[in-house]
Amino acid sequence: MPISLLVVGHANTGKTSLIRTLLRRHDFGEINDRAGITRHVESVEVNIGQQTVVMLTDTPGFEDSTGLWEVRHSNEFRSLQGSQWIQPFCDSHFAQNEFEQEAKIIKQLTNTDIILYVIDIRQAPLGKFLDELALLASAKKPIIPILNFSAEPSDHLKAWRDVLAERHLHAVVKYDSVAFYFEDEKRLYQSIQSLMPEYYDTINQLIESREVAAQLRLTMATNQLAELLIKTASSRFECTQYPPNQTEAHLFEDKIRQMEQSHIAELLHLYEFQKEDLTASPLPINNNQWQQDIFDTETLKEWGIETGTSALKGAAIGAGIDVISAGLTLGTATTIGALLGATWKTGQHYKDTLKSKLTNHHYLCLDTATSTLLCLRGLTAIQHLHQRGHASQQAFQLVTPSKHNEIIEQIKPFWKQAQQHPEWETKTLSDSHPVKLGLQKILETSLALRN
Repeated sequence: MPISLLVVGHANTGKTSLIRTLLRRHDFGEINDRAGITRHVESVEVNIGQQTVVMLTDTPGFEDSTGLWEVRHSNEFRSLQGSQWIQPFCDSHFAQNEFEQEAKIIKQLTNTDIILYVIDIRQAPLGKFLDELALLASAKKPIIPILNFSAEPSDHLKAWRDVLAERHLHAVVKYDSVAFYFEDEKRLYQSIQSLMPEYYDTINQLIESREVAAQLRLTMATNQLAELLIKTASSRFECTQYPPNQTEAHLFEDKIRQMEQSHIAELLHLYEFQKEDLTASPLPINNNQWQQDIFDTETLKEWGIETGTSALKGAAIGAGIDVISAGLTLGTATTIGALLGATWKTGQHYKDTLKSKLTNHHYLCLDTATSTLLCLRGLTAIQHLHQRGHASQQAFQLVTPSKHNEIIEQIKPFWKQAQQHPEWETKTLSDSHPVKLGLQKILETSLALRN
């Protein structure tokens, strides 16, 4: 039989939110800032493959625990010891009327292995919460207090720990359903292990499977970002003149934006989030309008990227692409003779470049500044989604990273290789391709350092 965990707490403390984050699902239950949103009992399985390991049961919140405590000690139930009062109460008129929501919780106490008592530590340990703990303790089931919303400092944390210790509840777990950290979830399962040692090995398998799944998501996310950076760096857009006219420049910009938009959609799908979780951020398109222009010099400056010119450049093959060993670019070569002389040894490799120059064909491409911004935005999005709880109701806002110079210097050689292979834009490189593999390793290392 799976371990039965009953999730209880006062109204609006984040019970459903906790389950959503444990499940990595945004569609379980209903979440709202108003109290009493959950009005019924709902159970869901946590599996390893086809085996159900844990059964999580969500319950309505306590709304009048003080009144229920008074009923518990009224003449009708006072003589009943321990859990003996539970069934008579559930059969009484109290459970059918004013304490209907509380009765839904009380009925479940006899059918559970462990009670997870969710606490909003932004609130002080008031009397109504202490009454709830006393009512739950009467069921004689193990209780694990869950300190929700613990990512931010709280003035009430010490008071809660003292209150819980006085009631011999020392196996306290900090678990934020909005800002997710795997180590917190691991400690929760370890607390369950200590209370149910006969399930020790099974829970160990669950912890390991969750850890592997988290690492796999991160690997797939960086793989997707590496693919984006390769495709955008190798992307070219042929135009009729240089400098390009405004229409052609906008067409190329829209093409790059669409590629990033597709990447963000893939990330959201990978991490089981919805489009609106990023609606208010600068990453996606909102009503077909970008809220932050990745080609704007002011945008680059906001991200700490210095550039003296527009991020989008055009030339015979695009300024900013070093195709000459001396460091010149086709956009700055002064004469055809200098161009041919400087690139003669590698002329075969750059035959398309030379041909476009000699035949007066012009292409647009991305310069390093814009590629850098795409990379940093991608890393920031991955870092956030990897640590975002599935109960979060706030749309994500990008935060400018403090350090990025080192990673960009490591990535530049891979961008240069991609720029020399326009065919990579329309093909997916294998995961073992040296450019993609090298780029992905740098991205993974950068995320590990950030965390």
